[in-house]
Amino acid sequence: MAVDHVNLTVEEGTVFGLIGPNGAGKSTIIRSILGLIPYESGNVLVSGTDMRNANAQRKLKVGYLPQKAAFQEWRTTEQALQILGRLSGLKGDRLKSRIEEVLEQLGIEEYRDRKVSKLSGGTIQKLGFAQAILHEPSVLVLDEPMASLDPASRFQFKKMIKELSDSGTTVLFSSHILSDIEDLVDSVGLLQSGKVRYSGPISGLEKKAALRSELVVELADERGEWRSVNLPGVDISQPSPGYLLMHIDDPERWDATVPKIVEALVRAGCNIRSFNRHNPKLEDIYMAYVGGSN
Repeated sequence: MAVDHVNLTVEEGTVFGLIGPNGAGKSTIIRSILGLIPYESGNVLVSGTDMRNANAQRKLKVGYLPQKAAFQEWRTTEQALQILGRLSGLKGDRLKSRIEEVLEQLGIEEYRDRKVSKLSGGTIQKLGFAQAILHEPSVLVLDEPMASLDPASRFQFKKMIKELSDSGTTVLFSSHILSDIEDLVDSVGLLQSGKVRYSGPISGLEKKAALRSELVVELADERGEWRSVNLPGVDISQPSPGYLLMHIDDPERWDATVPKIVEALVRAGCNIRSFNRHNPKLEDIYMAYVGGSN
């Protein structure tokens, strides 16, 4: 997928997430950043270094985990890390100690002598993450890093990404798992058809999507006259029996308005079992854009 007039800025030491449908241009952007594919116009700067420069990869410490990690299958896990570590400039005792550290961090020490061909898909993905951070990069680029992982391994990856960011590493990653993006990122870029629809904090995307928080009220029975409740700036509906859904027009007055809603429902004879606030999730916001409602 070609990209058109893409302008993205990732602040140093932050986590930036790329989202968008298949074919939106996420992988193209990632490969352009890494200098893996040529681009006709524009510039890609990483820590001030132009990635068109032939020596860019030597000057920068960039770690990369592709969407599908691949290794020479006849090598063992440790051998694969040794080869890639040397290519990243590590050698001697430093290489040996870093291999020990990343194997322990990823919990794959027991597979150090096992050939890659005998590893599961999830373990190969962990090996891919291990090689990406082996040389302690200042910039880490991850393409769908958690797509093939079980929940425990996804939790582990997210924990490590947060720790790397806290230590000053700049992280750029793409993912279709929007909950992972929501858990991790400082900013997000939404791509569609090769163009950037939005770039910035998720809170700004939420405002542009014009989605409102909802108050969900669960009723103990159907005896109350909730339809008689009429409060300015409050829309009330019943999406299913036993539940009321309310939107408050002015988010700034949420805390002042909710007690009035509860009081009015009680006066109307409604027996309230519970109520809670539901804020728009990234998935809701994403669908508002990509799904065509905005």
